[in-house]
Amino acid sequence: MAGTLNTSEEVYDFIGELAIALYSKKIQISLGSLRSILADRGKDYNNNRGMATGVSAAYRRWKDKDPVVYHAIAYTYTDKDGNLAWDKGGSQD
Repeated sequence: MAGTLNTSEEVYDFIGELAIALYSKKIQISLGSLRSILADRGKDYNNNRGMATGVSAAYRRWKDKDPVVYHAIAYTYTDKDGNLAWDKGGSQD
């Protein structure tokens, strides 16, 4: 295991750092894929709806910390249909 994420802050930081790395390469991943990555690092979310809540919290955490990462989060993570996870038109399951 690469490194365990123990606190919510560590998870939110990881989500943001991963988002900026993926966004810089124009890569989008599903919430399910993000869930798998986080599970490998010791943080499990019960379902994609829970993962969406985690992404939303990370999004809010990065808003003032770094607006570039904040926007990368918004455009990196997608629902199962490929819609942006934050978009109301997308499903969360």
